[in-house]
Amino acid sequence: MKIKSLSLLPTLAIGRLGSAQEPLDNYEIVTDPEAPLDFRKVQRAETLLVDTESGAITGKLPPSEQPPEFKSGDKIRPVAPFIEAFVALKNDQDHKYLEPLTQDILEQFGLTPRWHIEAGNFKVFRRTNDPDDKVIAHLDGVTDHCTHLLQGRCAHFINDDHGQPKYIPFGHIQFLRPTCEFPEIRLRFTPGKGLVYGSTPLPDDPDIEIPQEMGGPAYSDIDIPPERTVYDSHRGNWNGKYRDDQATLNTLAQGLYAAYGKAPYFNYYENPQPARGYLDDACDGIVTLELVDDEGTVHFNAKARFCAAPPIFAPDSEFVRTIEDDLKQVLLGPKVEQPGDVALQEAKNIVRRAYETVRFMNLSVLNGDTQNGRPNRADTMSGNDSEDLNRPLDPIMTEHTIDTLSITALHQQLYTTLSGGVPPWFHDLLRMPDEVADLTTKGRRKMPAMMSGADARYLALTYRQLNTIKHAGRGYMFETPPTPEDTGLTPMNLTAQLHYRGTGNPANTHISSSVGNCCPGLELDFRSVWKRAFEGITLVEHDNYVLETSPEYEHLLGHRLLSIDIPNEDGEIETRAVVVQAIGPSPDGSTVGPLGTDDNPDGVVNLEWSNTLSAIWKHKGQYLTCRFTKEKMLENQVLADIPEDQTITAQLKVRDFFESDSTMISEALASPGELTQGLCSPWQNDFRECVCYYWASSRPDYVNVEPADNGGSRGDNWMQKKRTGNYVVDDYKDNRLINYQELFTEWESLLQFQLGGRDVPDKS
Repeated sequence: MKIKSLSLLPTLAIGRLGSAQEPLDNYEIVTDPEAPLDFRKVQRAETLLVDTESGAITGKLPPSEQPPEFKSGDKIRPVAPFIEAFVALKNDQDHKYLEPLTQDILEQFGLTPRWHIEAGNFKVFRRTNDPDDKVIAHLDGVTDHCTHLLQGRCAHFINDDHGQPKYIPFGHIQFLRPTCEFPEIRLRFTPGKGLVYGSTPLPDDPDIEIPQEMGGPAYSDIDIPPERTVYDSHRGNWNGKYRDDQATLNTLAQGLYAAYGKAPYFNYYENPQPARGYLDDACDGIVTLELVDDEGTVHFNAKARFCAAPPIFAPDSEFVRTIEDDLKQVLLGPKVEQPGDVALQEAKNIVRRAYETVRFMNLSVLNGDTQNGRPNRADTMSGNDSEDLNRPLDPIMTEHTIDTLSITALHQQLYTTLSGGVPPWFHDLLRMPDEVADLTTKGRRKMPAMMSGADARYLALTYRQLNTIKHAGRGYMFETPPTPEDTGLTPMNLTAQLHYRGTGNPANTHISSSVGNCCPGLELDFRSVWKRAFEGITLVEHDNYVLETSPEYEHLLGHRLLSIDIPNEDGEIETRAVVVQAIGPSPDGSTVGPLGTDDNPDGVVNLEWSNTLSAIWKHKGQYLTCRFTKEKMLENQVLADIPEDQTITAQLKVRDFFESDSTMISEALASPGELTQGLCSPWQNDFRECVCYYWASSRPDYVNVEPADNGGSRGDNWMQKKRTGNYVVDDYKDNRLINYQELFTEWESLLQFQLGGRDVPDKS
């Protein structure tokens, strides 16, 4: 028997922040087959018990039909995933299979495990573009079984009272001690506490202009203790000096940070506000395992990614489009290769997830309806259509005709209809990825409705999800579909590796629990994955602007990518534009045509990269013809069909999305720290800055919902301090809602988990 290769699984493990001492127990999400659209049951699963002093697993906590306790008192239990080592073994019959790497296998081959970990928080760097603002933690050559703190250090951090550089704790890792009962080689990542860190007071500098504070409880400074004051405001530009004032280069949305002056991000566009200098302890990183001999020679190595993210506050629900959906599209392609073999259950699962997302949304508010006779000032897609592209401001559906309960009832009817096969008309109701800028009445009403995608326009499913729905069940209209063969974990079965959650890992550690390609996202800003899809150039994660190049392609720096020529299955070239034109009604509603603003007269909308690039990955290692603007173009946007003499072309090589023989996102696409760099700083800011309608299944909006006397529904805004059954519309000045300071400092005690659509009461 020989070792052929080494793997770490899962290849992307999600840790979740919390300051309680004990990590969250393992749990499963169980669907009732008799009532698949009822709230699913969260049940504790078999949990590995770790003694952090010895580093050994000491036993197992048995399963229970009851859910685990998500809080310990007023503190949230962190989610601490395990990352397991596997080896591909080859026997005398030349069969290859994966099995857990154990101490016995190591001794048999005379090898020793050695771990390296790198994690980063690049949120400040993403704004300032100053490398000295990167916060990075390194651990090299870990071979013992102690807990090792991930110390995020930064060139712009100050020293402590002892003259030692300060750091942000990203949590800790521990190489678990193999035992006779638990001989497997595994690492555990325990994330940070979810704390907010600050900057030193601003220097007395007349060039630093701080806007007048709104004051009061709505928005002002928080008291950050001295031990969490880390950033040097004299040497760095984060506190009071940085402003989001360049739409192309800034994050999308702009202003995703705690700022002086005005509070909500939608006020930043015309009057950018300076950052308050806050940081957080979220991060993403890469763990590397090496197997070395007695002389230190490395024989095998493997890598996996991890991140630290906010908790999922509705753990019995899943989002309609997750990172798993996007990775499956890269791995398997946007098309369904054998349409007749698509199980109907796959389509029903997508509809169920849409249902689970919608039921936590106050659809009347998100539709743009007036509320209690007053204008609706909540952050909604209809409001964004008007703000961004000058579309007439009106509700998406006819005003006061929809309600959360009525729309969820329609989803239930649709789910029942799918039991007999996907009706031909259903696919036409779904938004195609190149229709996200169709702001006509019909276009805005397509599904998924009222949610934002990675391009800040209307959310679309992945092409693979759309094709799954289109073809699901067609081959089995009159017969029972075969049970899929379970090939298990093998070196070649990358799909199984993608689905692998890990022994003892709760459901919310897996990528199927994550918010997918959204703006900006929750666990990750997944848009950052795509910007280096072609060797030699780096694009802005939300824009077609060429931000960086290698020397060979320096002539493309500052230009804009317009389209890509991609060979199809028949060898014919299909040109895929990366931008489209927004269309919608004229101000008087009499005509439909292009929309635009003074800054964007052609109404150019950048399409999200995940779907736009979905067809290139099968051409990895090959060169594709890419078309760019002839002129450098930072401020302006143009459509893809400009005259040929205004364009230039370049042959660019498609990268491999995954590491070799793995489903780990290639390190060439994103280094540690880059997958979270576009998120809010601190992350709590985004929970308050907008309704977050694009991840209602993780950060709920509408809770404790029940039928109202008027035939609609009544319930609470999840951010309400007092539950009354009367929904308070999002308004940062309304003291009935959790304000910024409270969210930054008391988020664990104030934010409530939801099970069955109801608040889970805290236990003292």
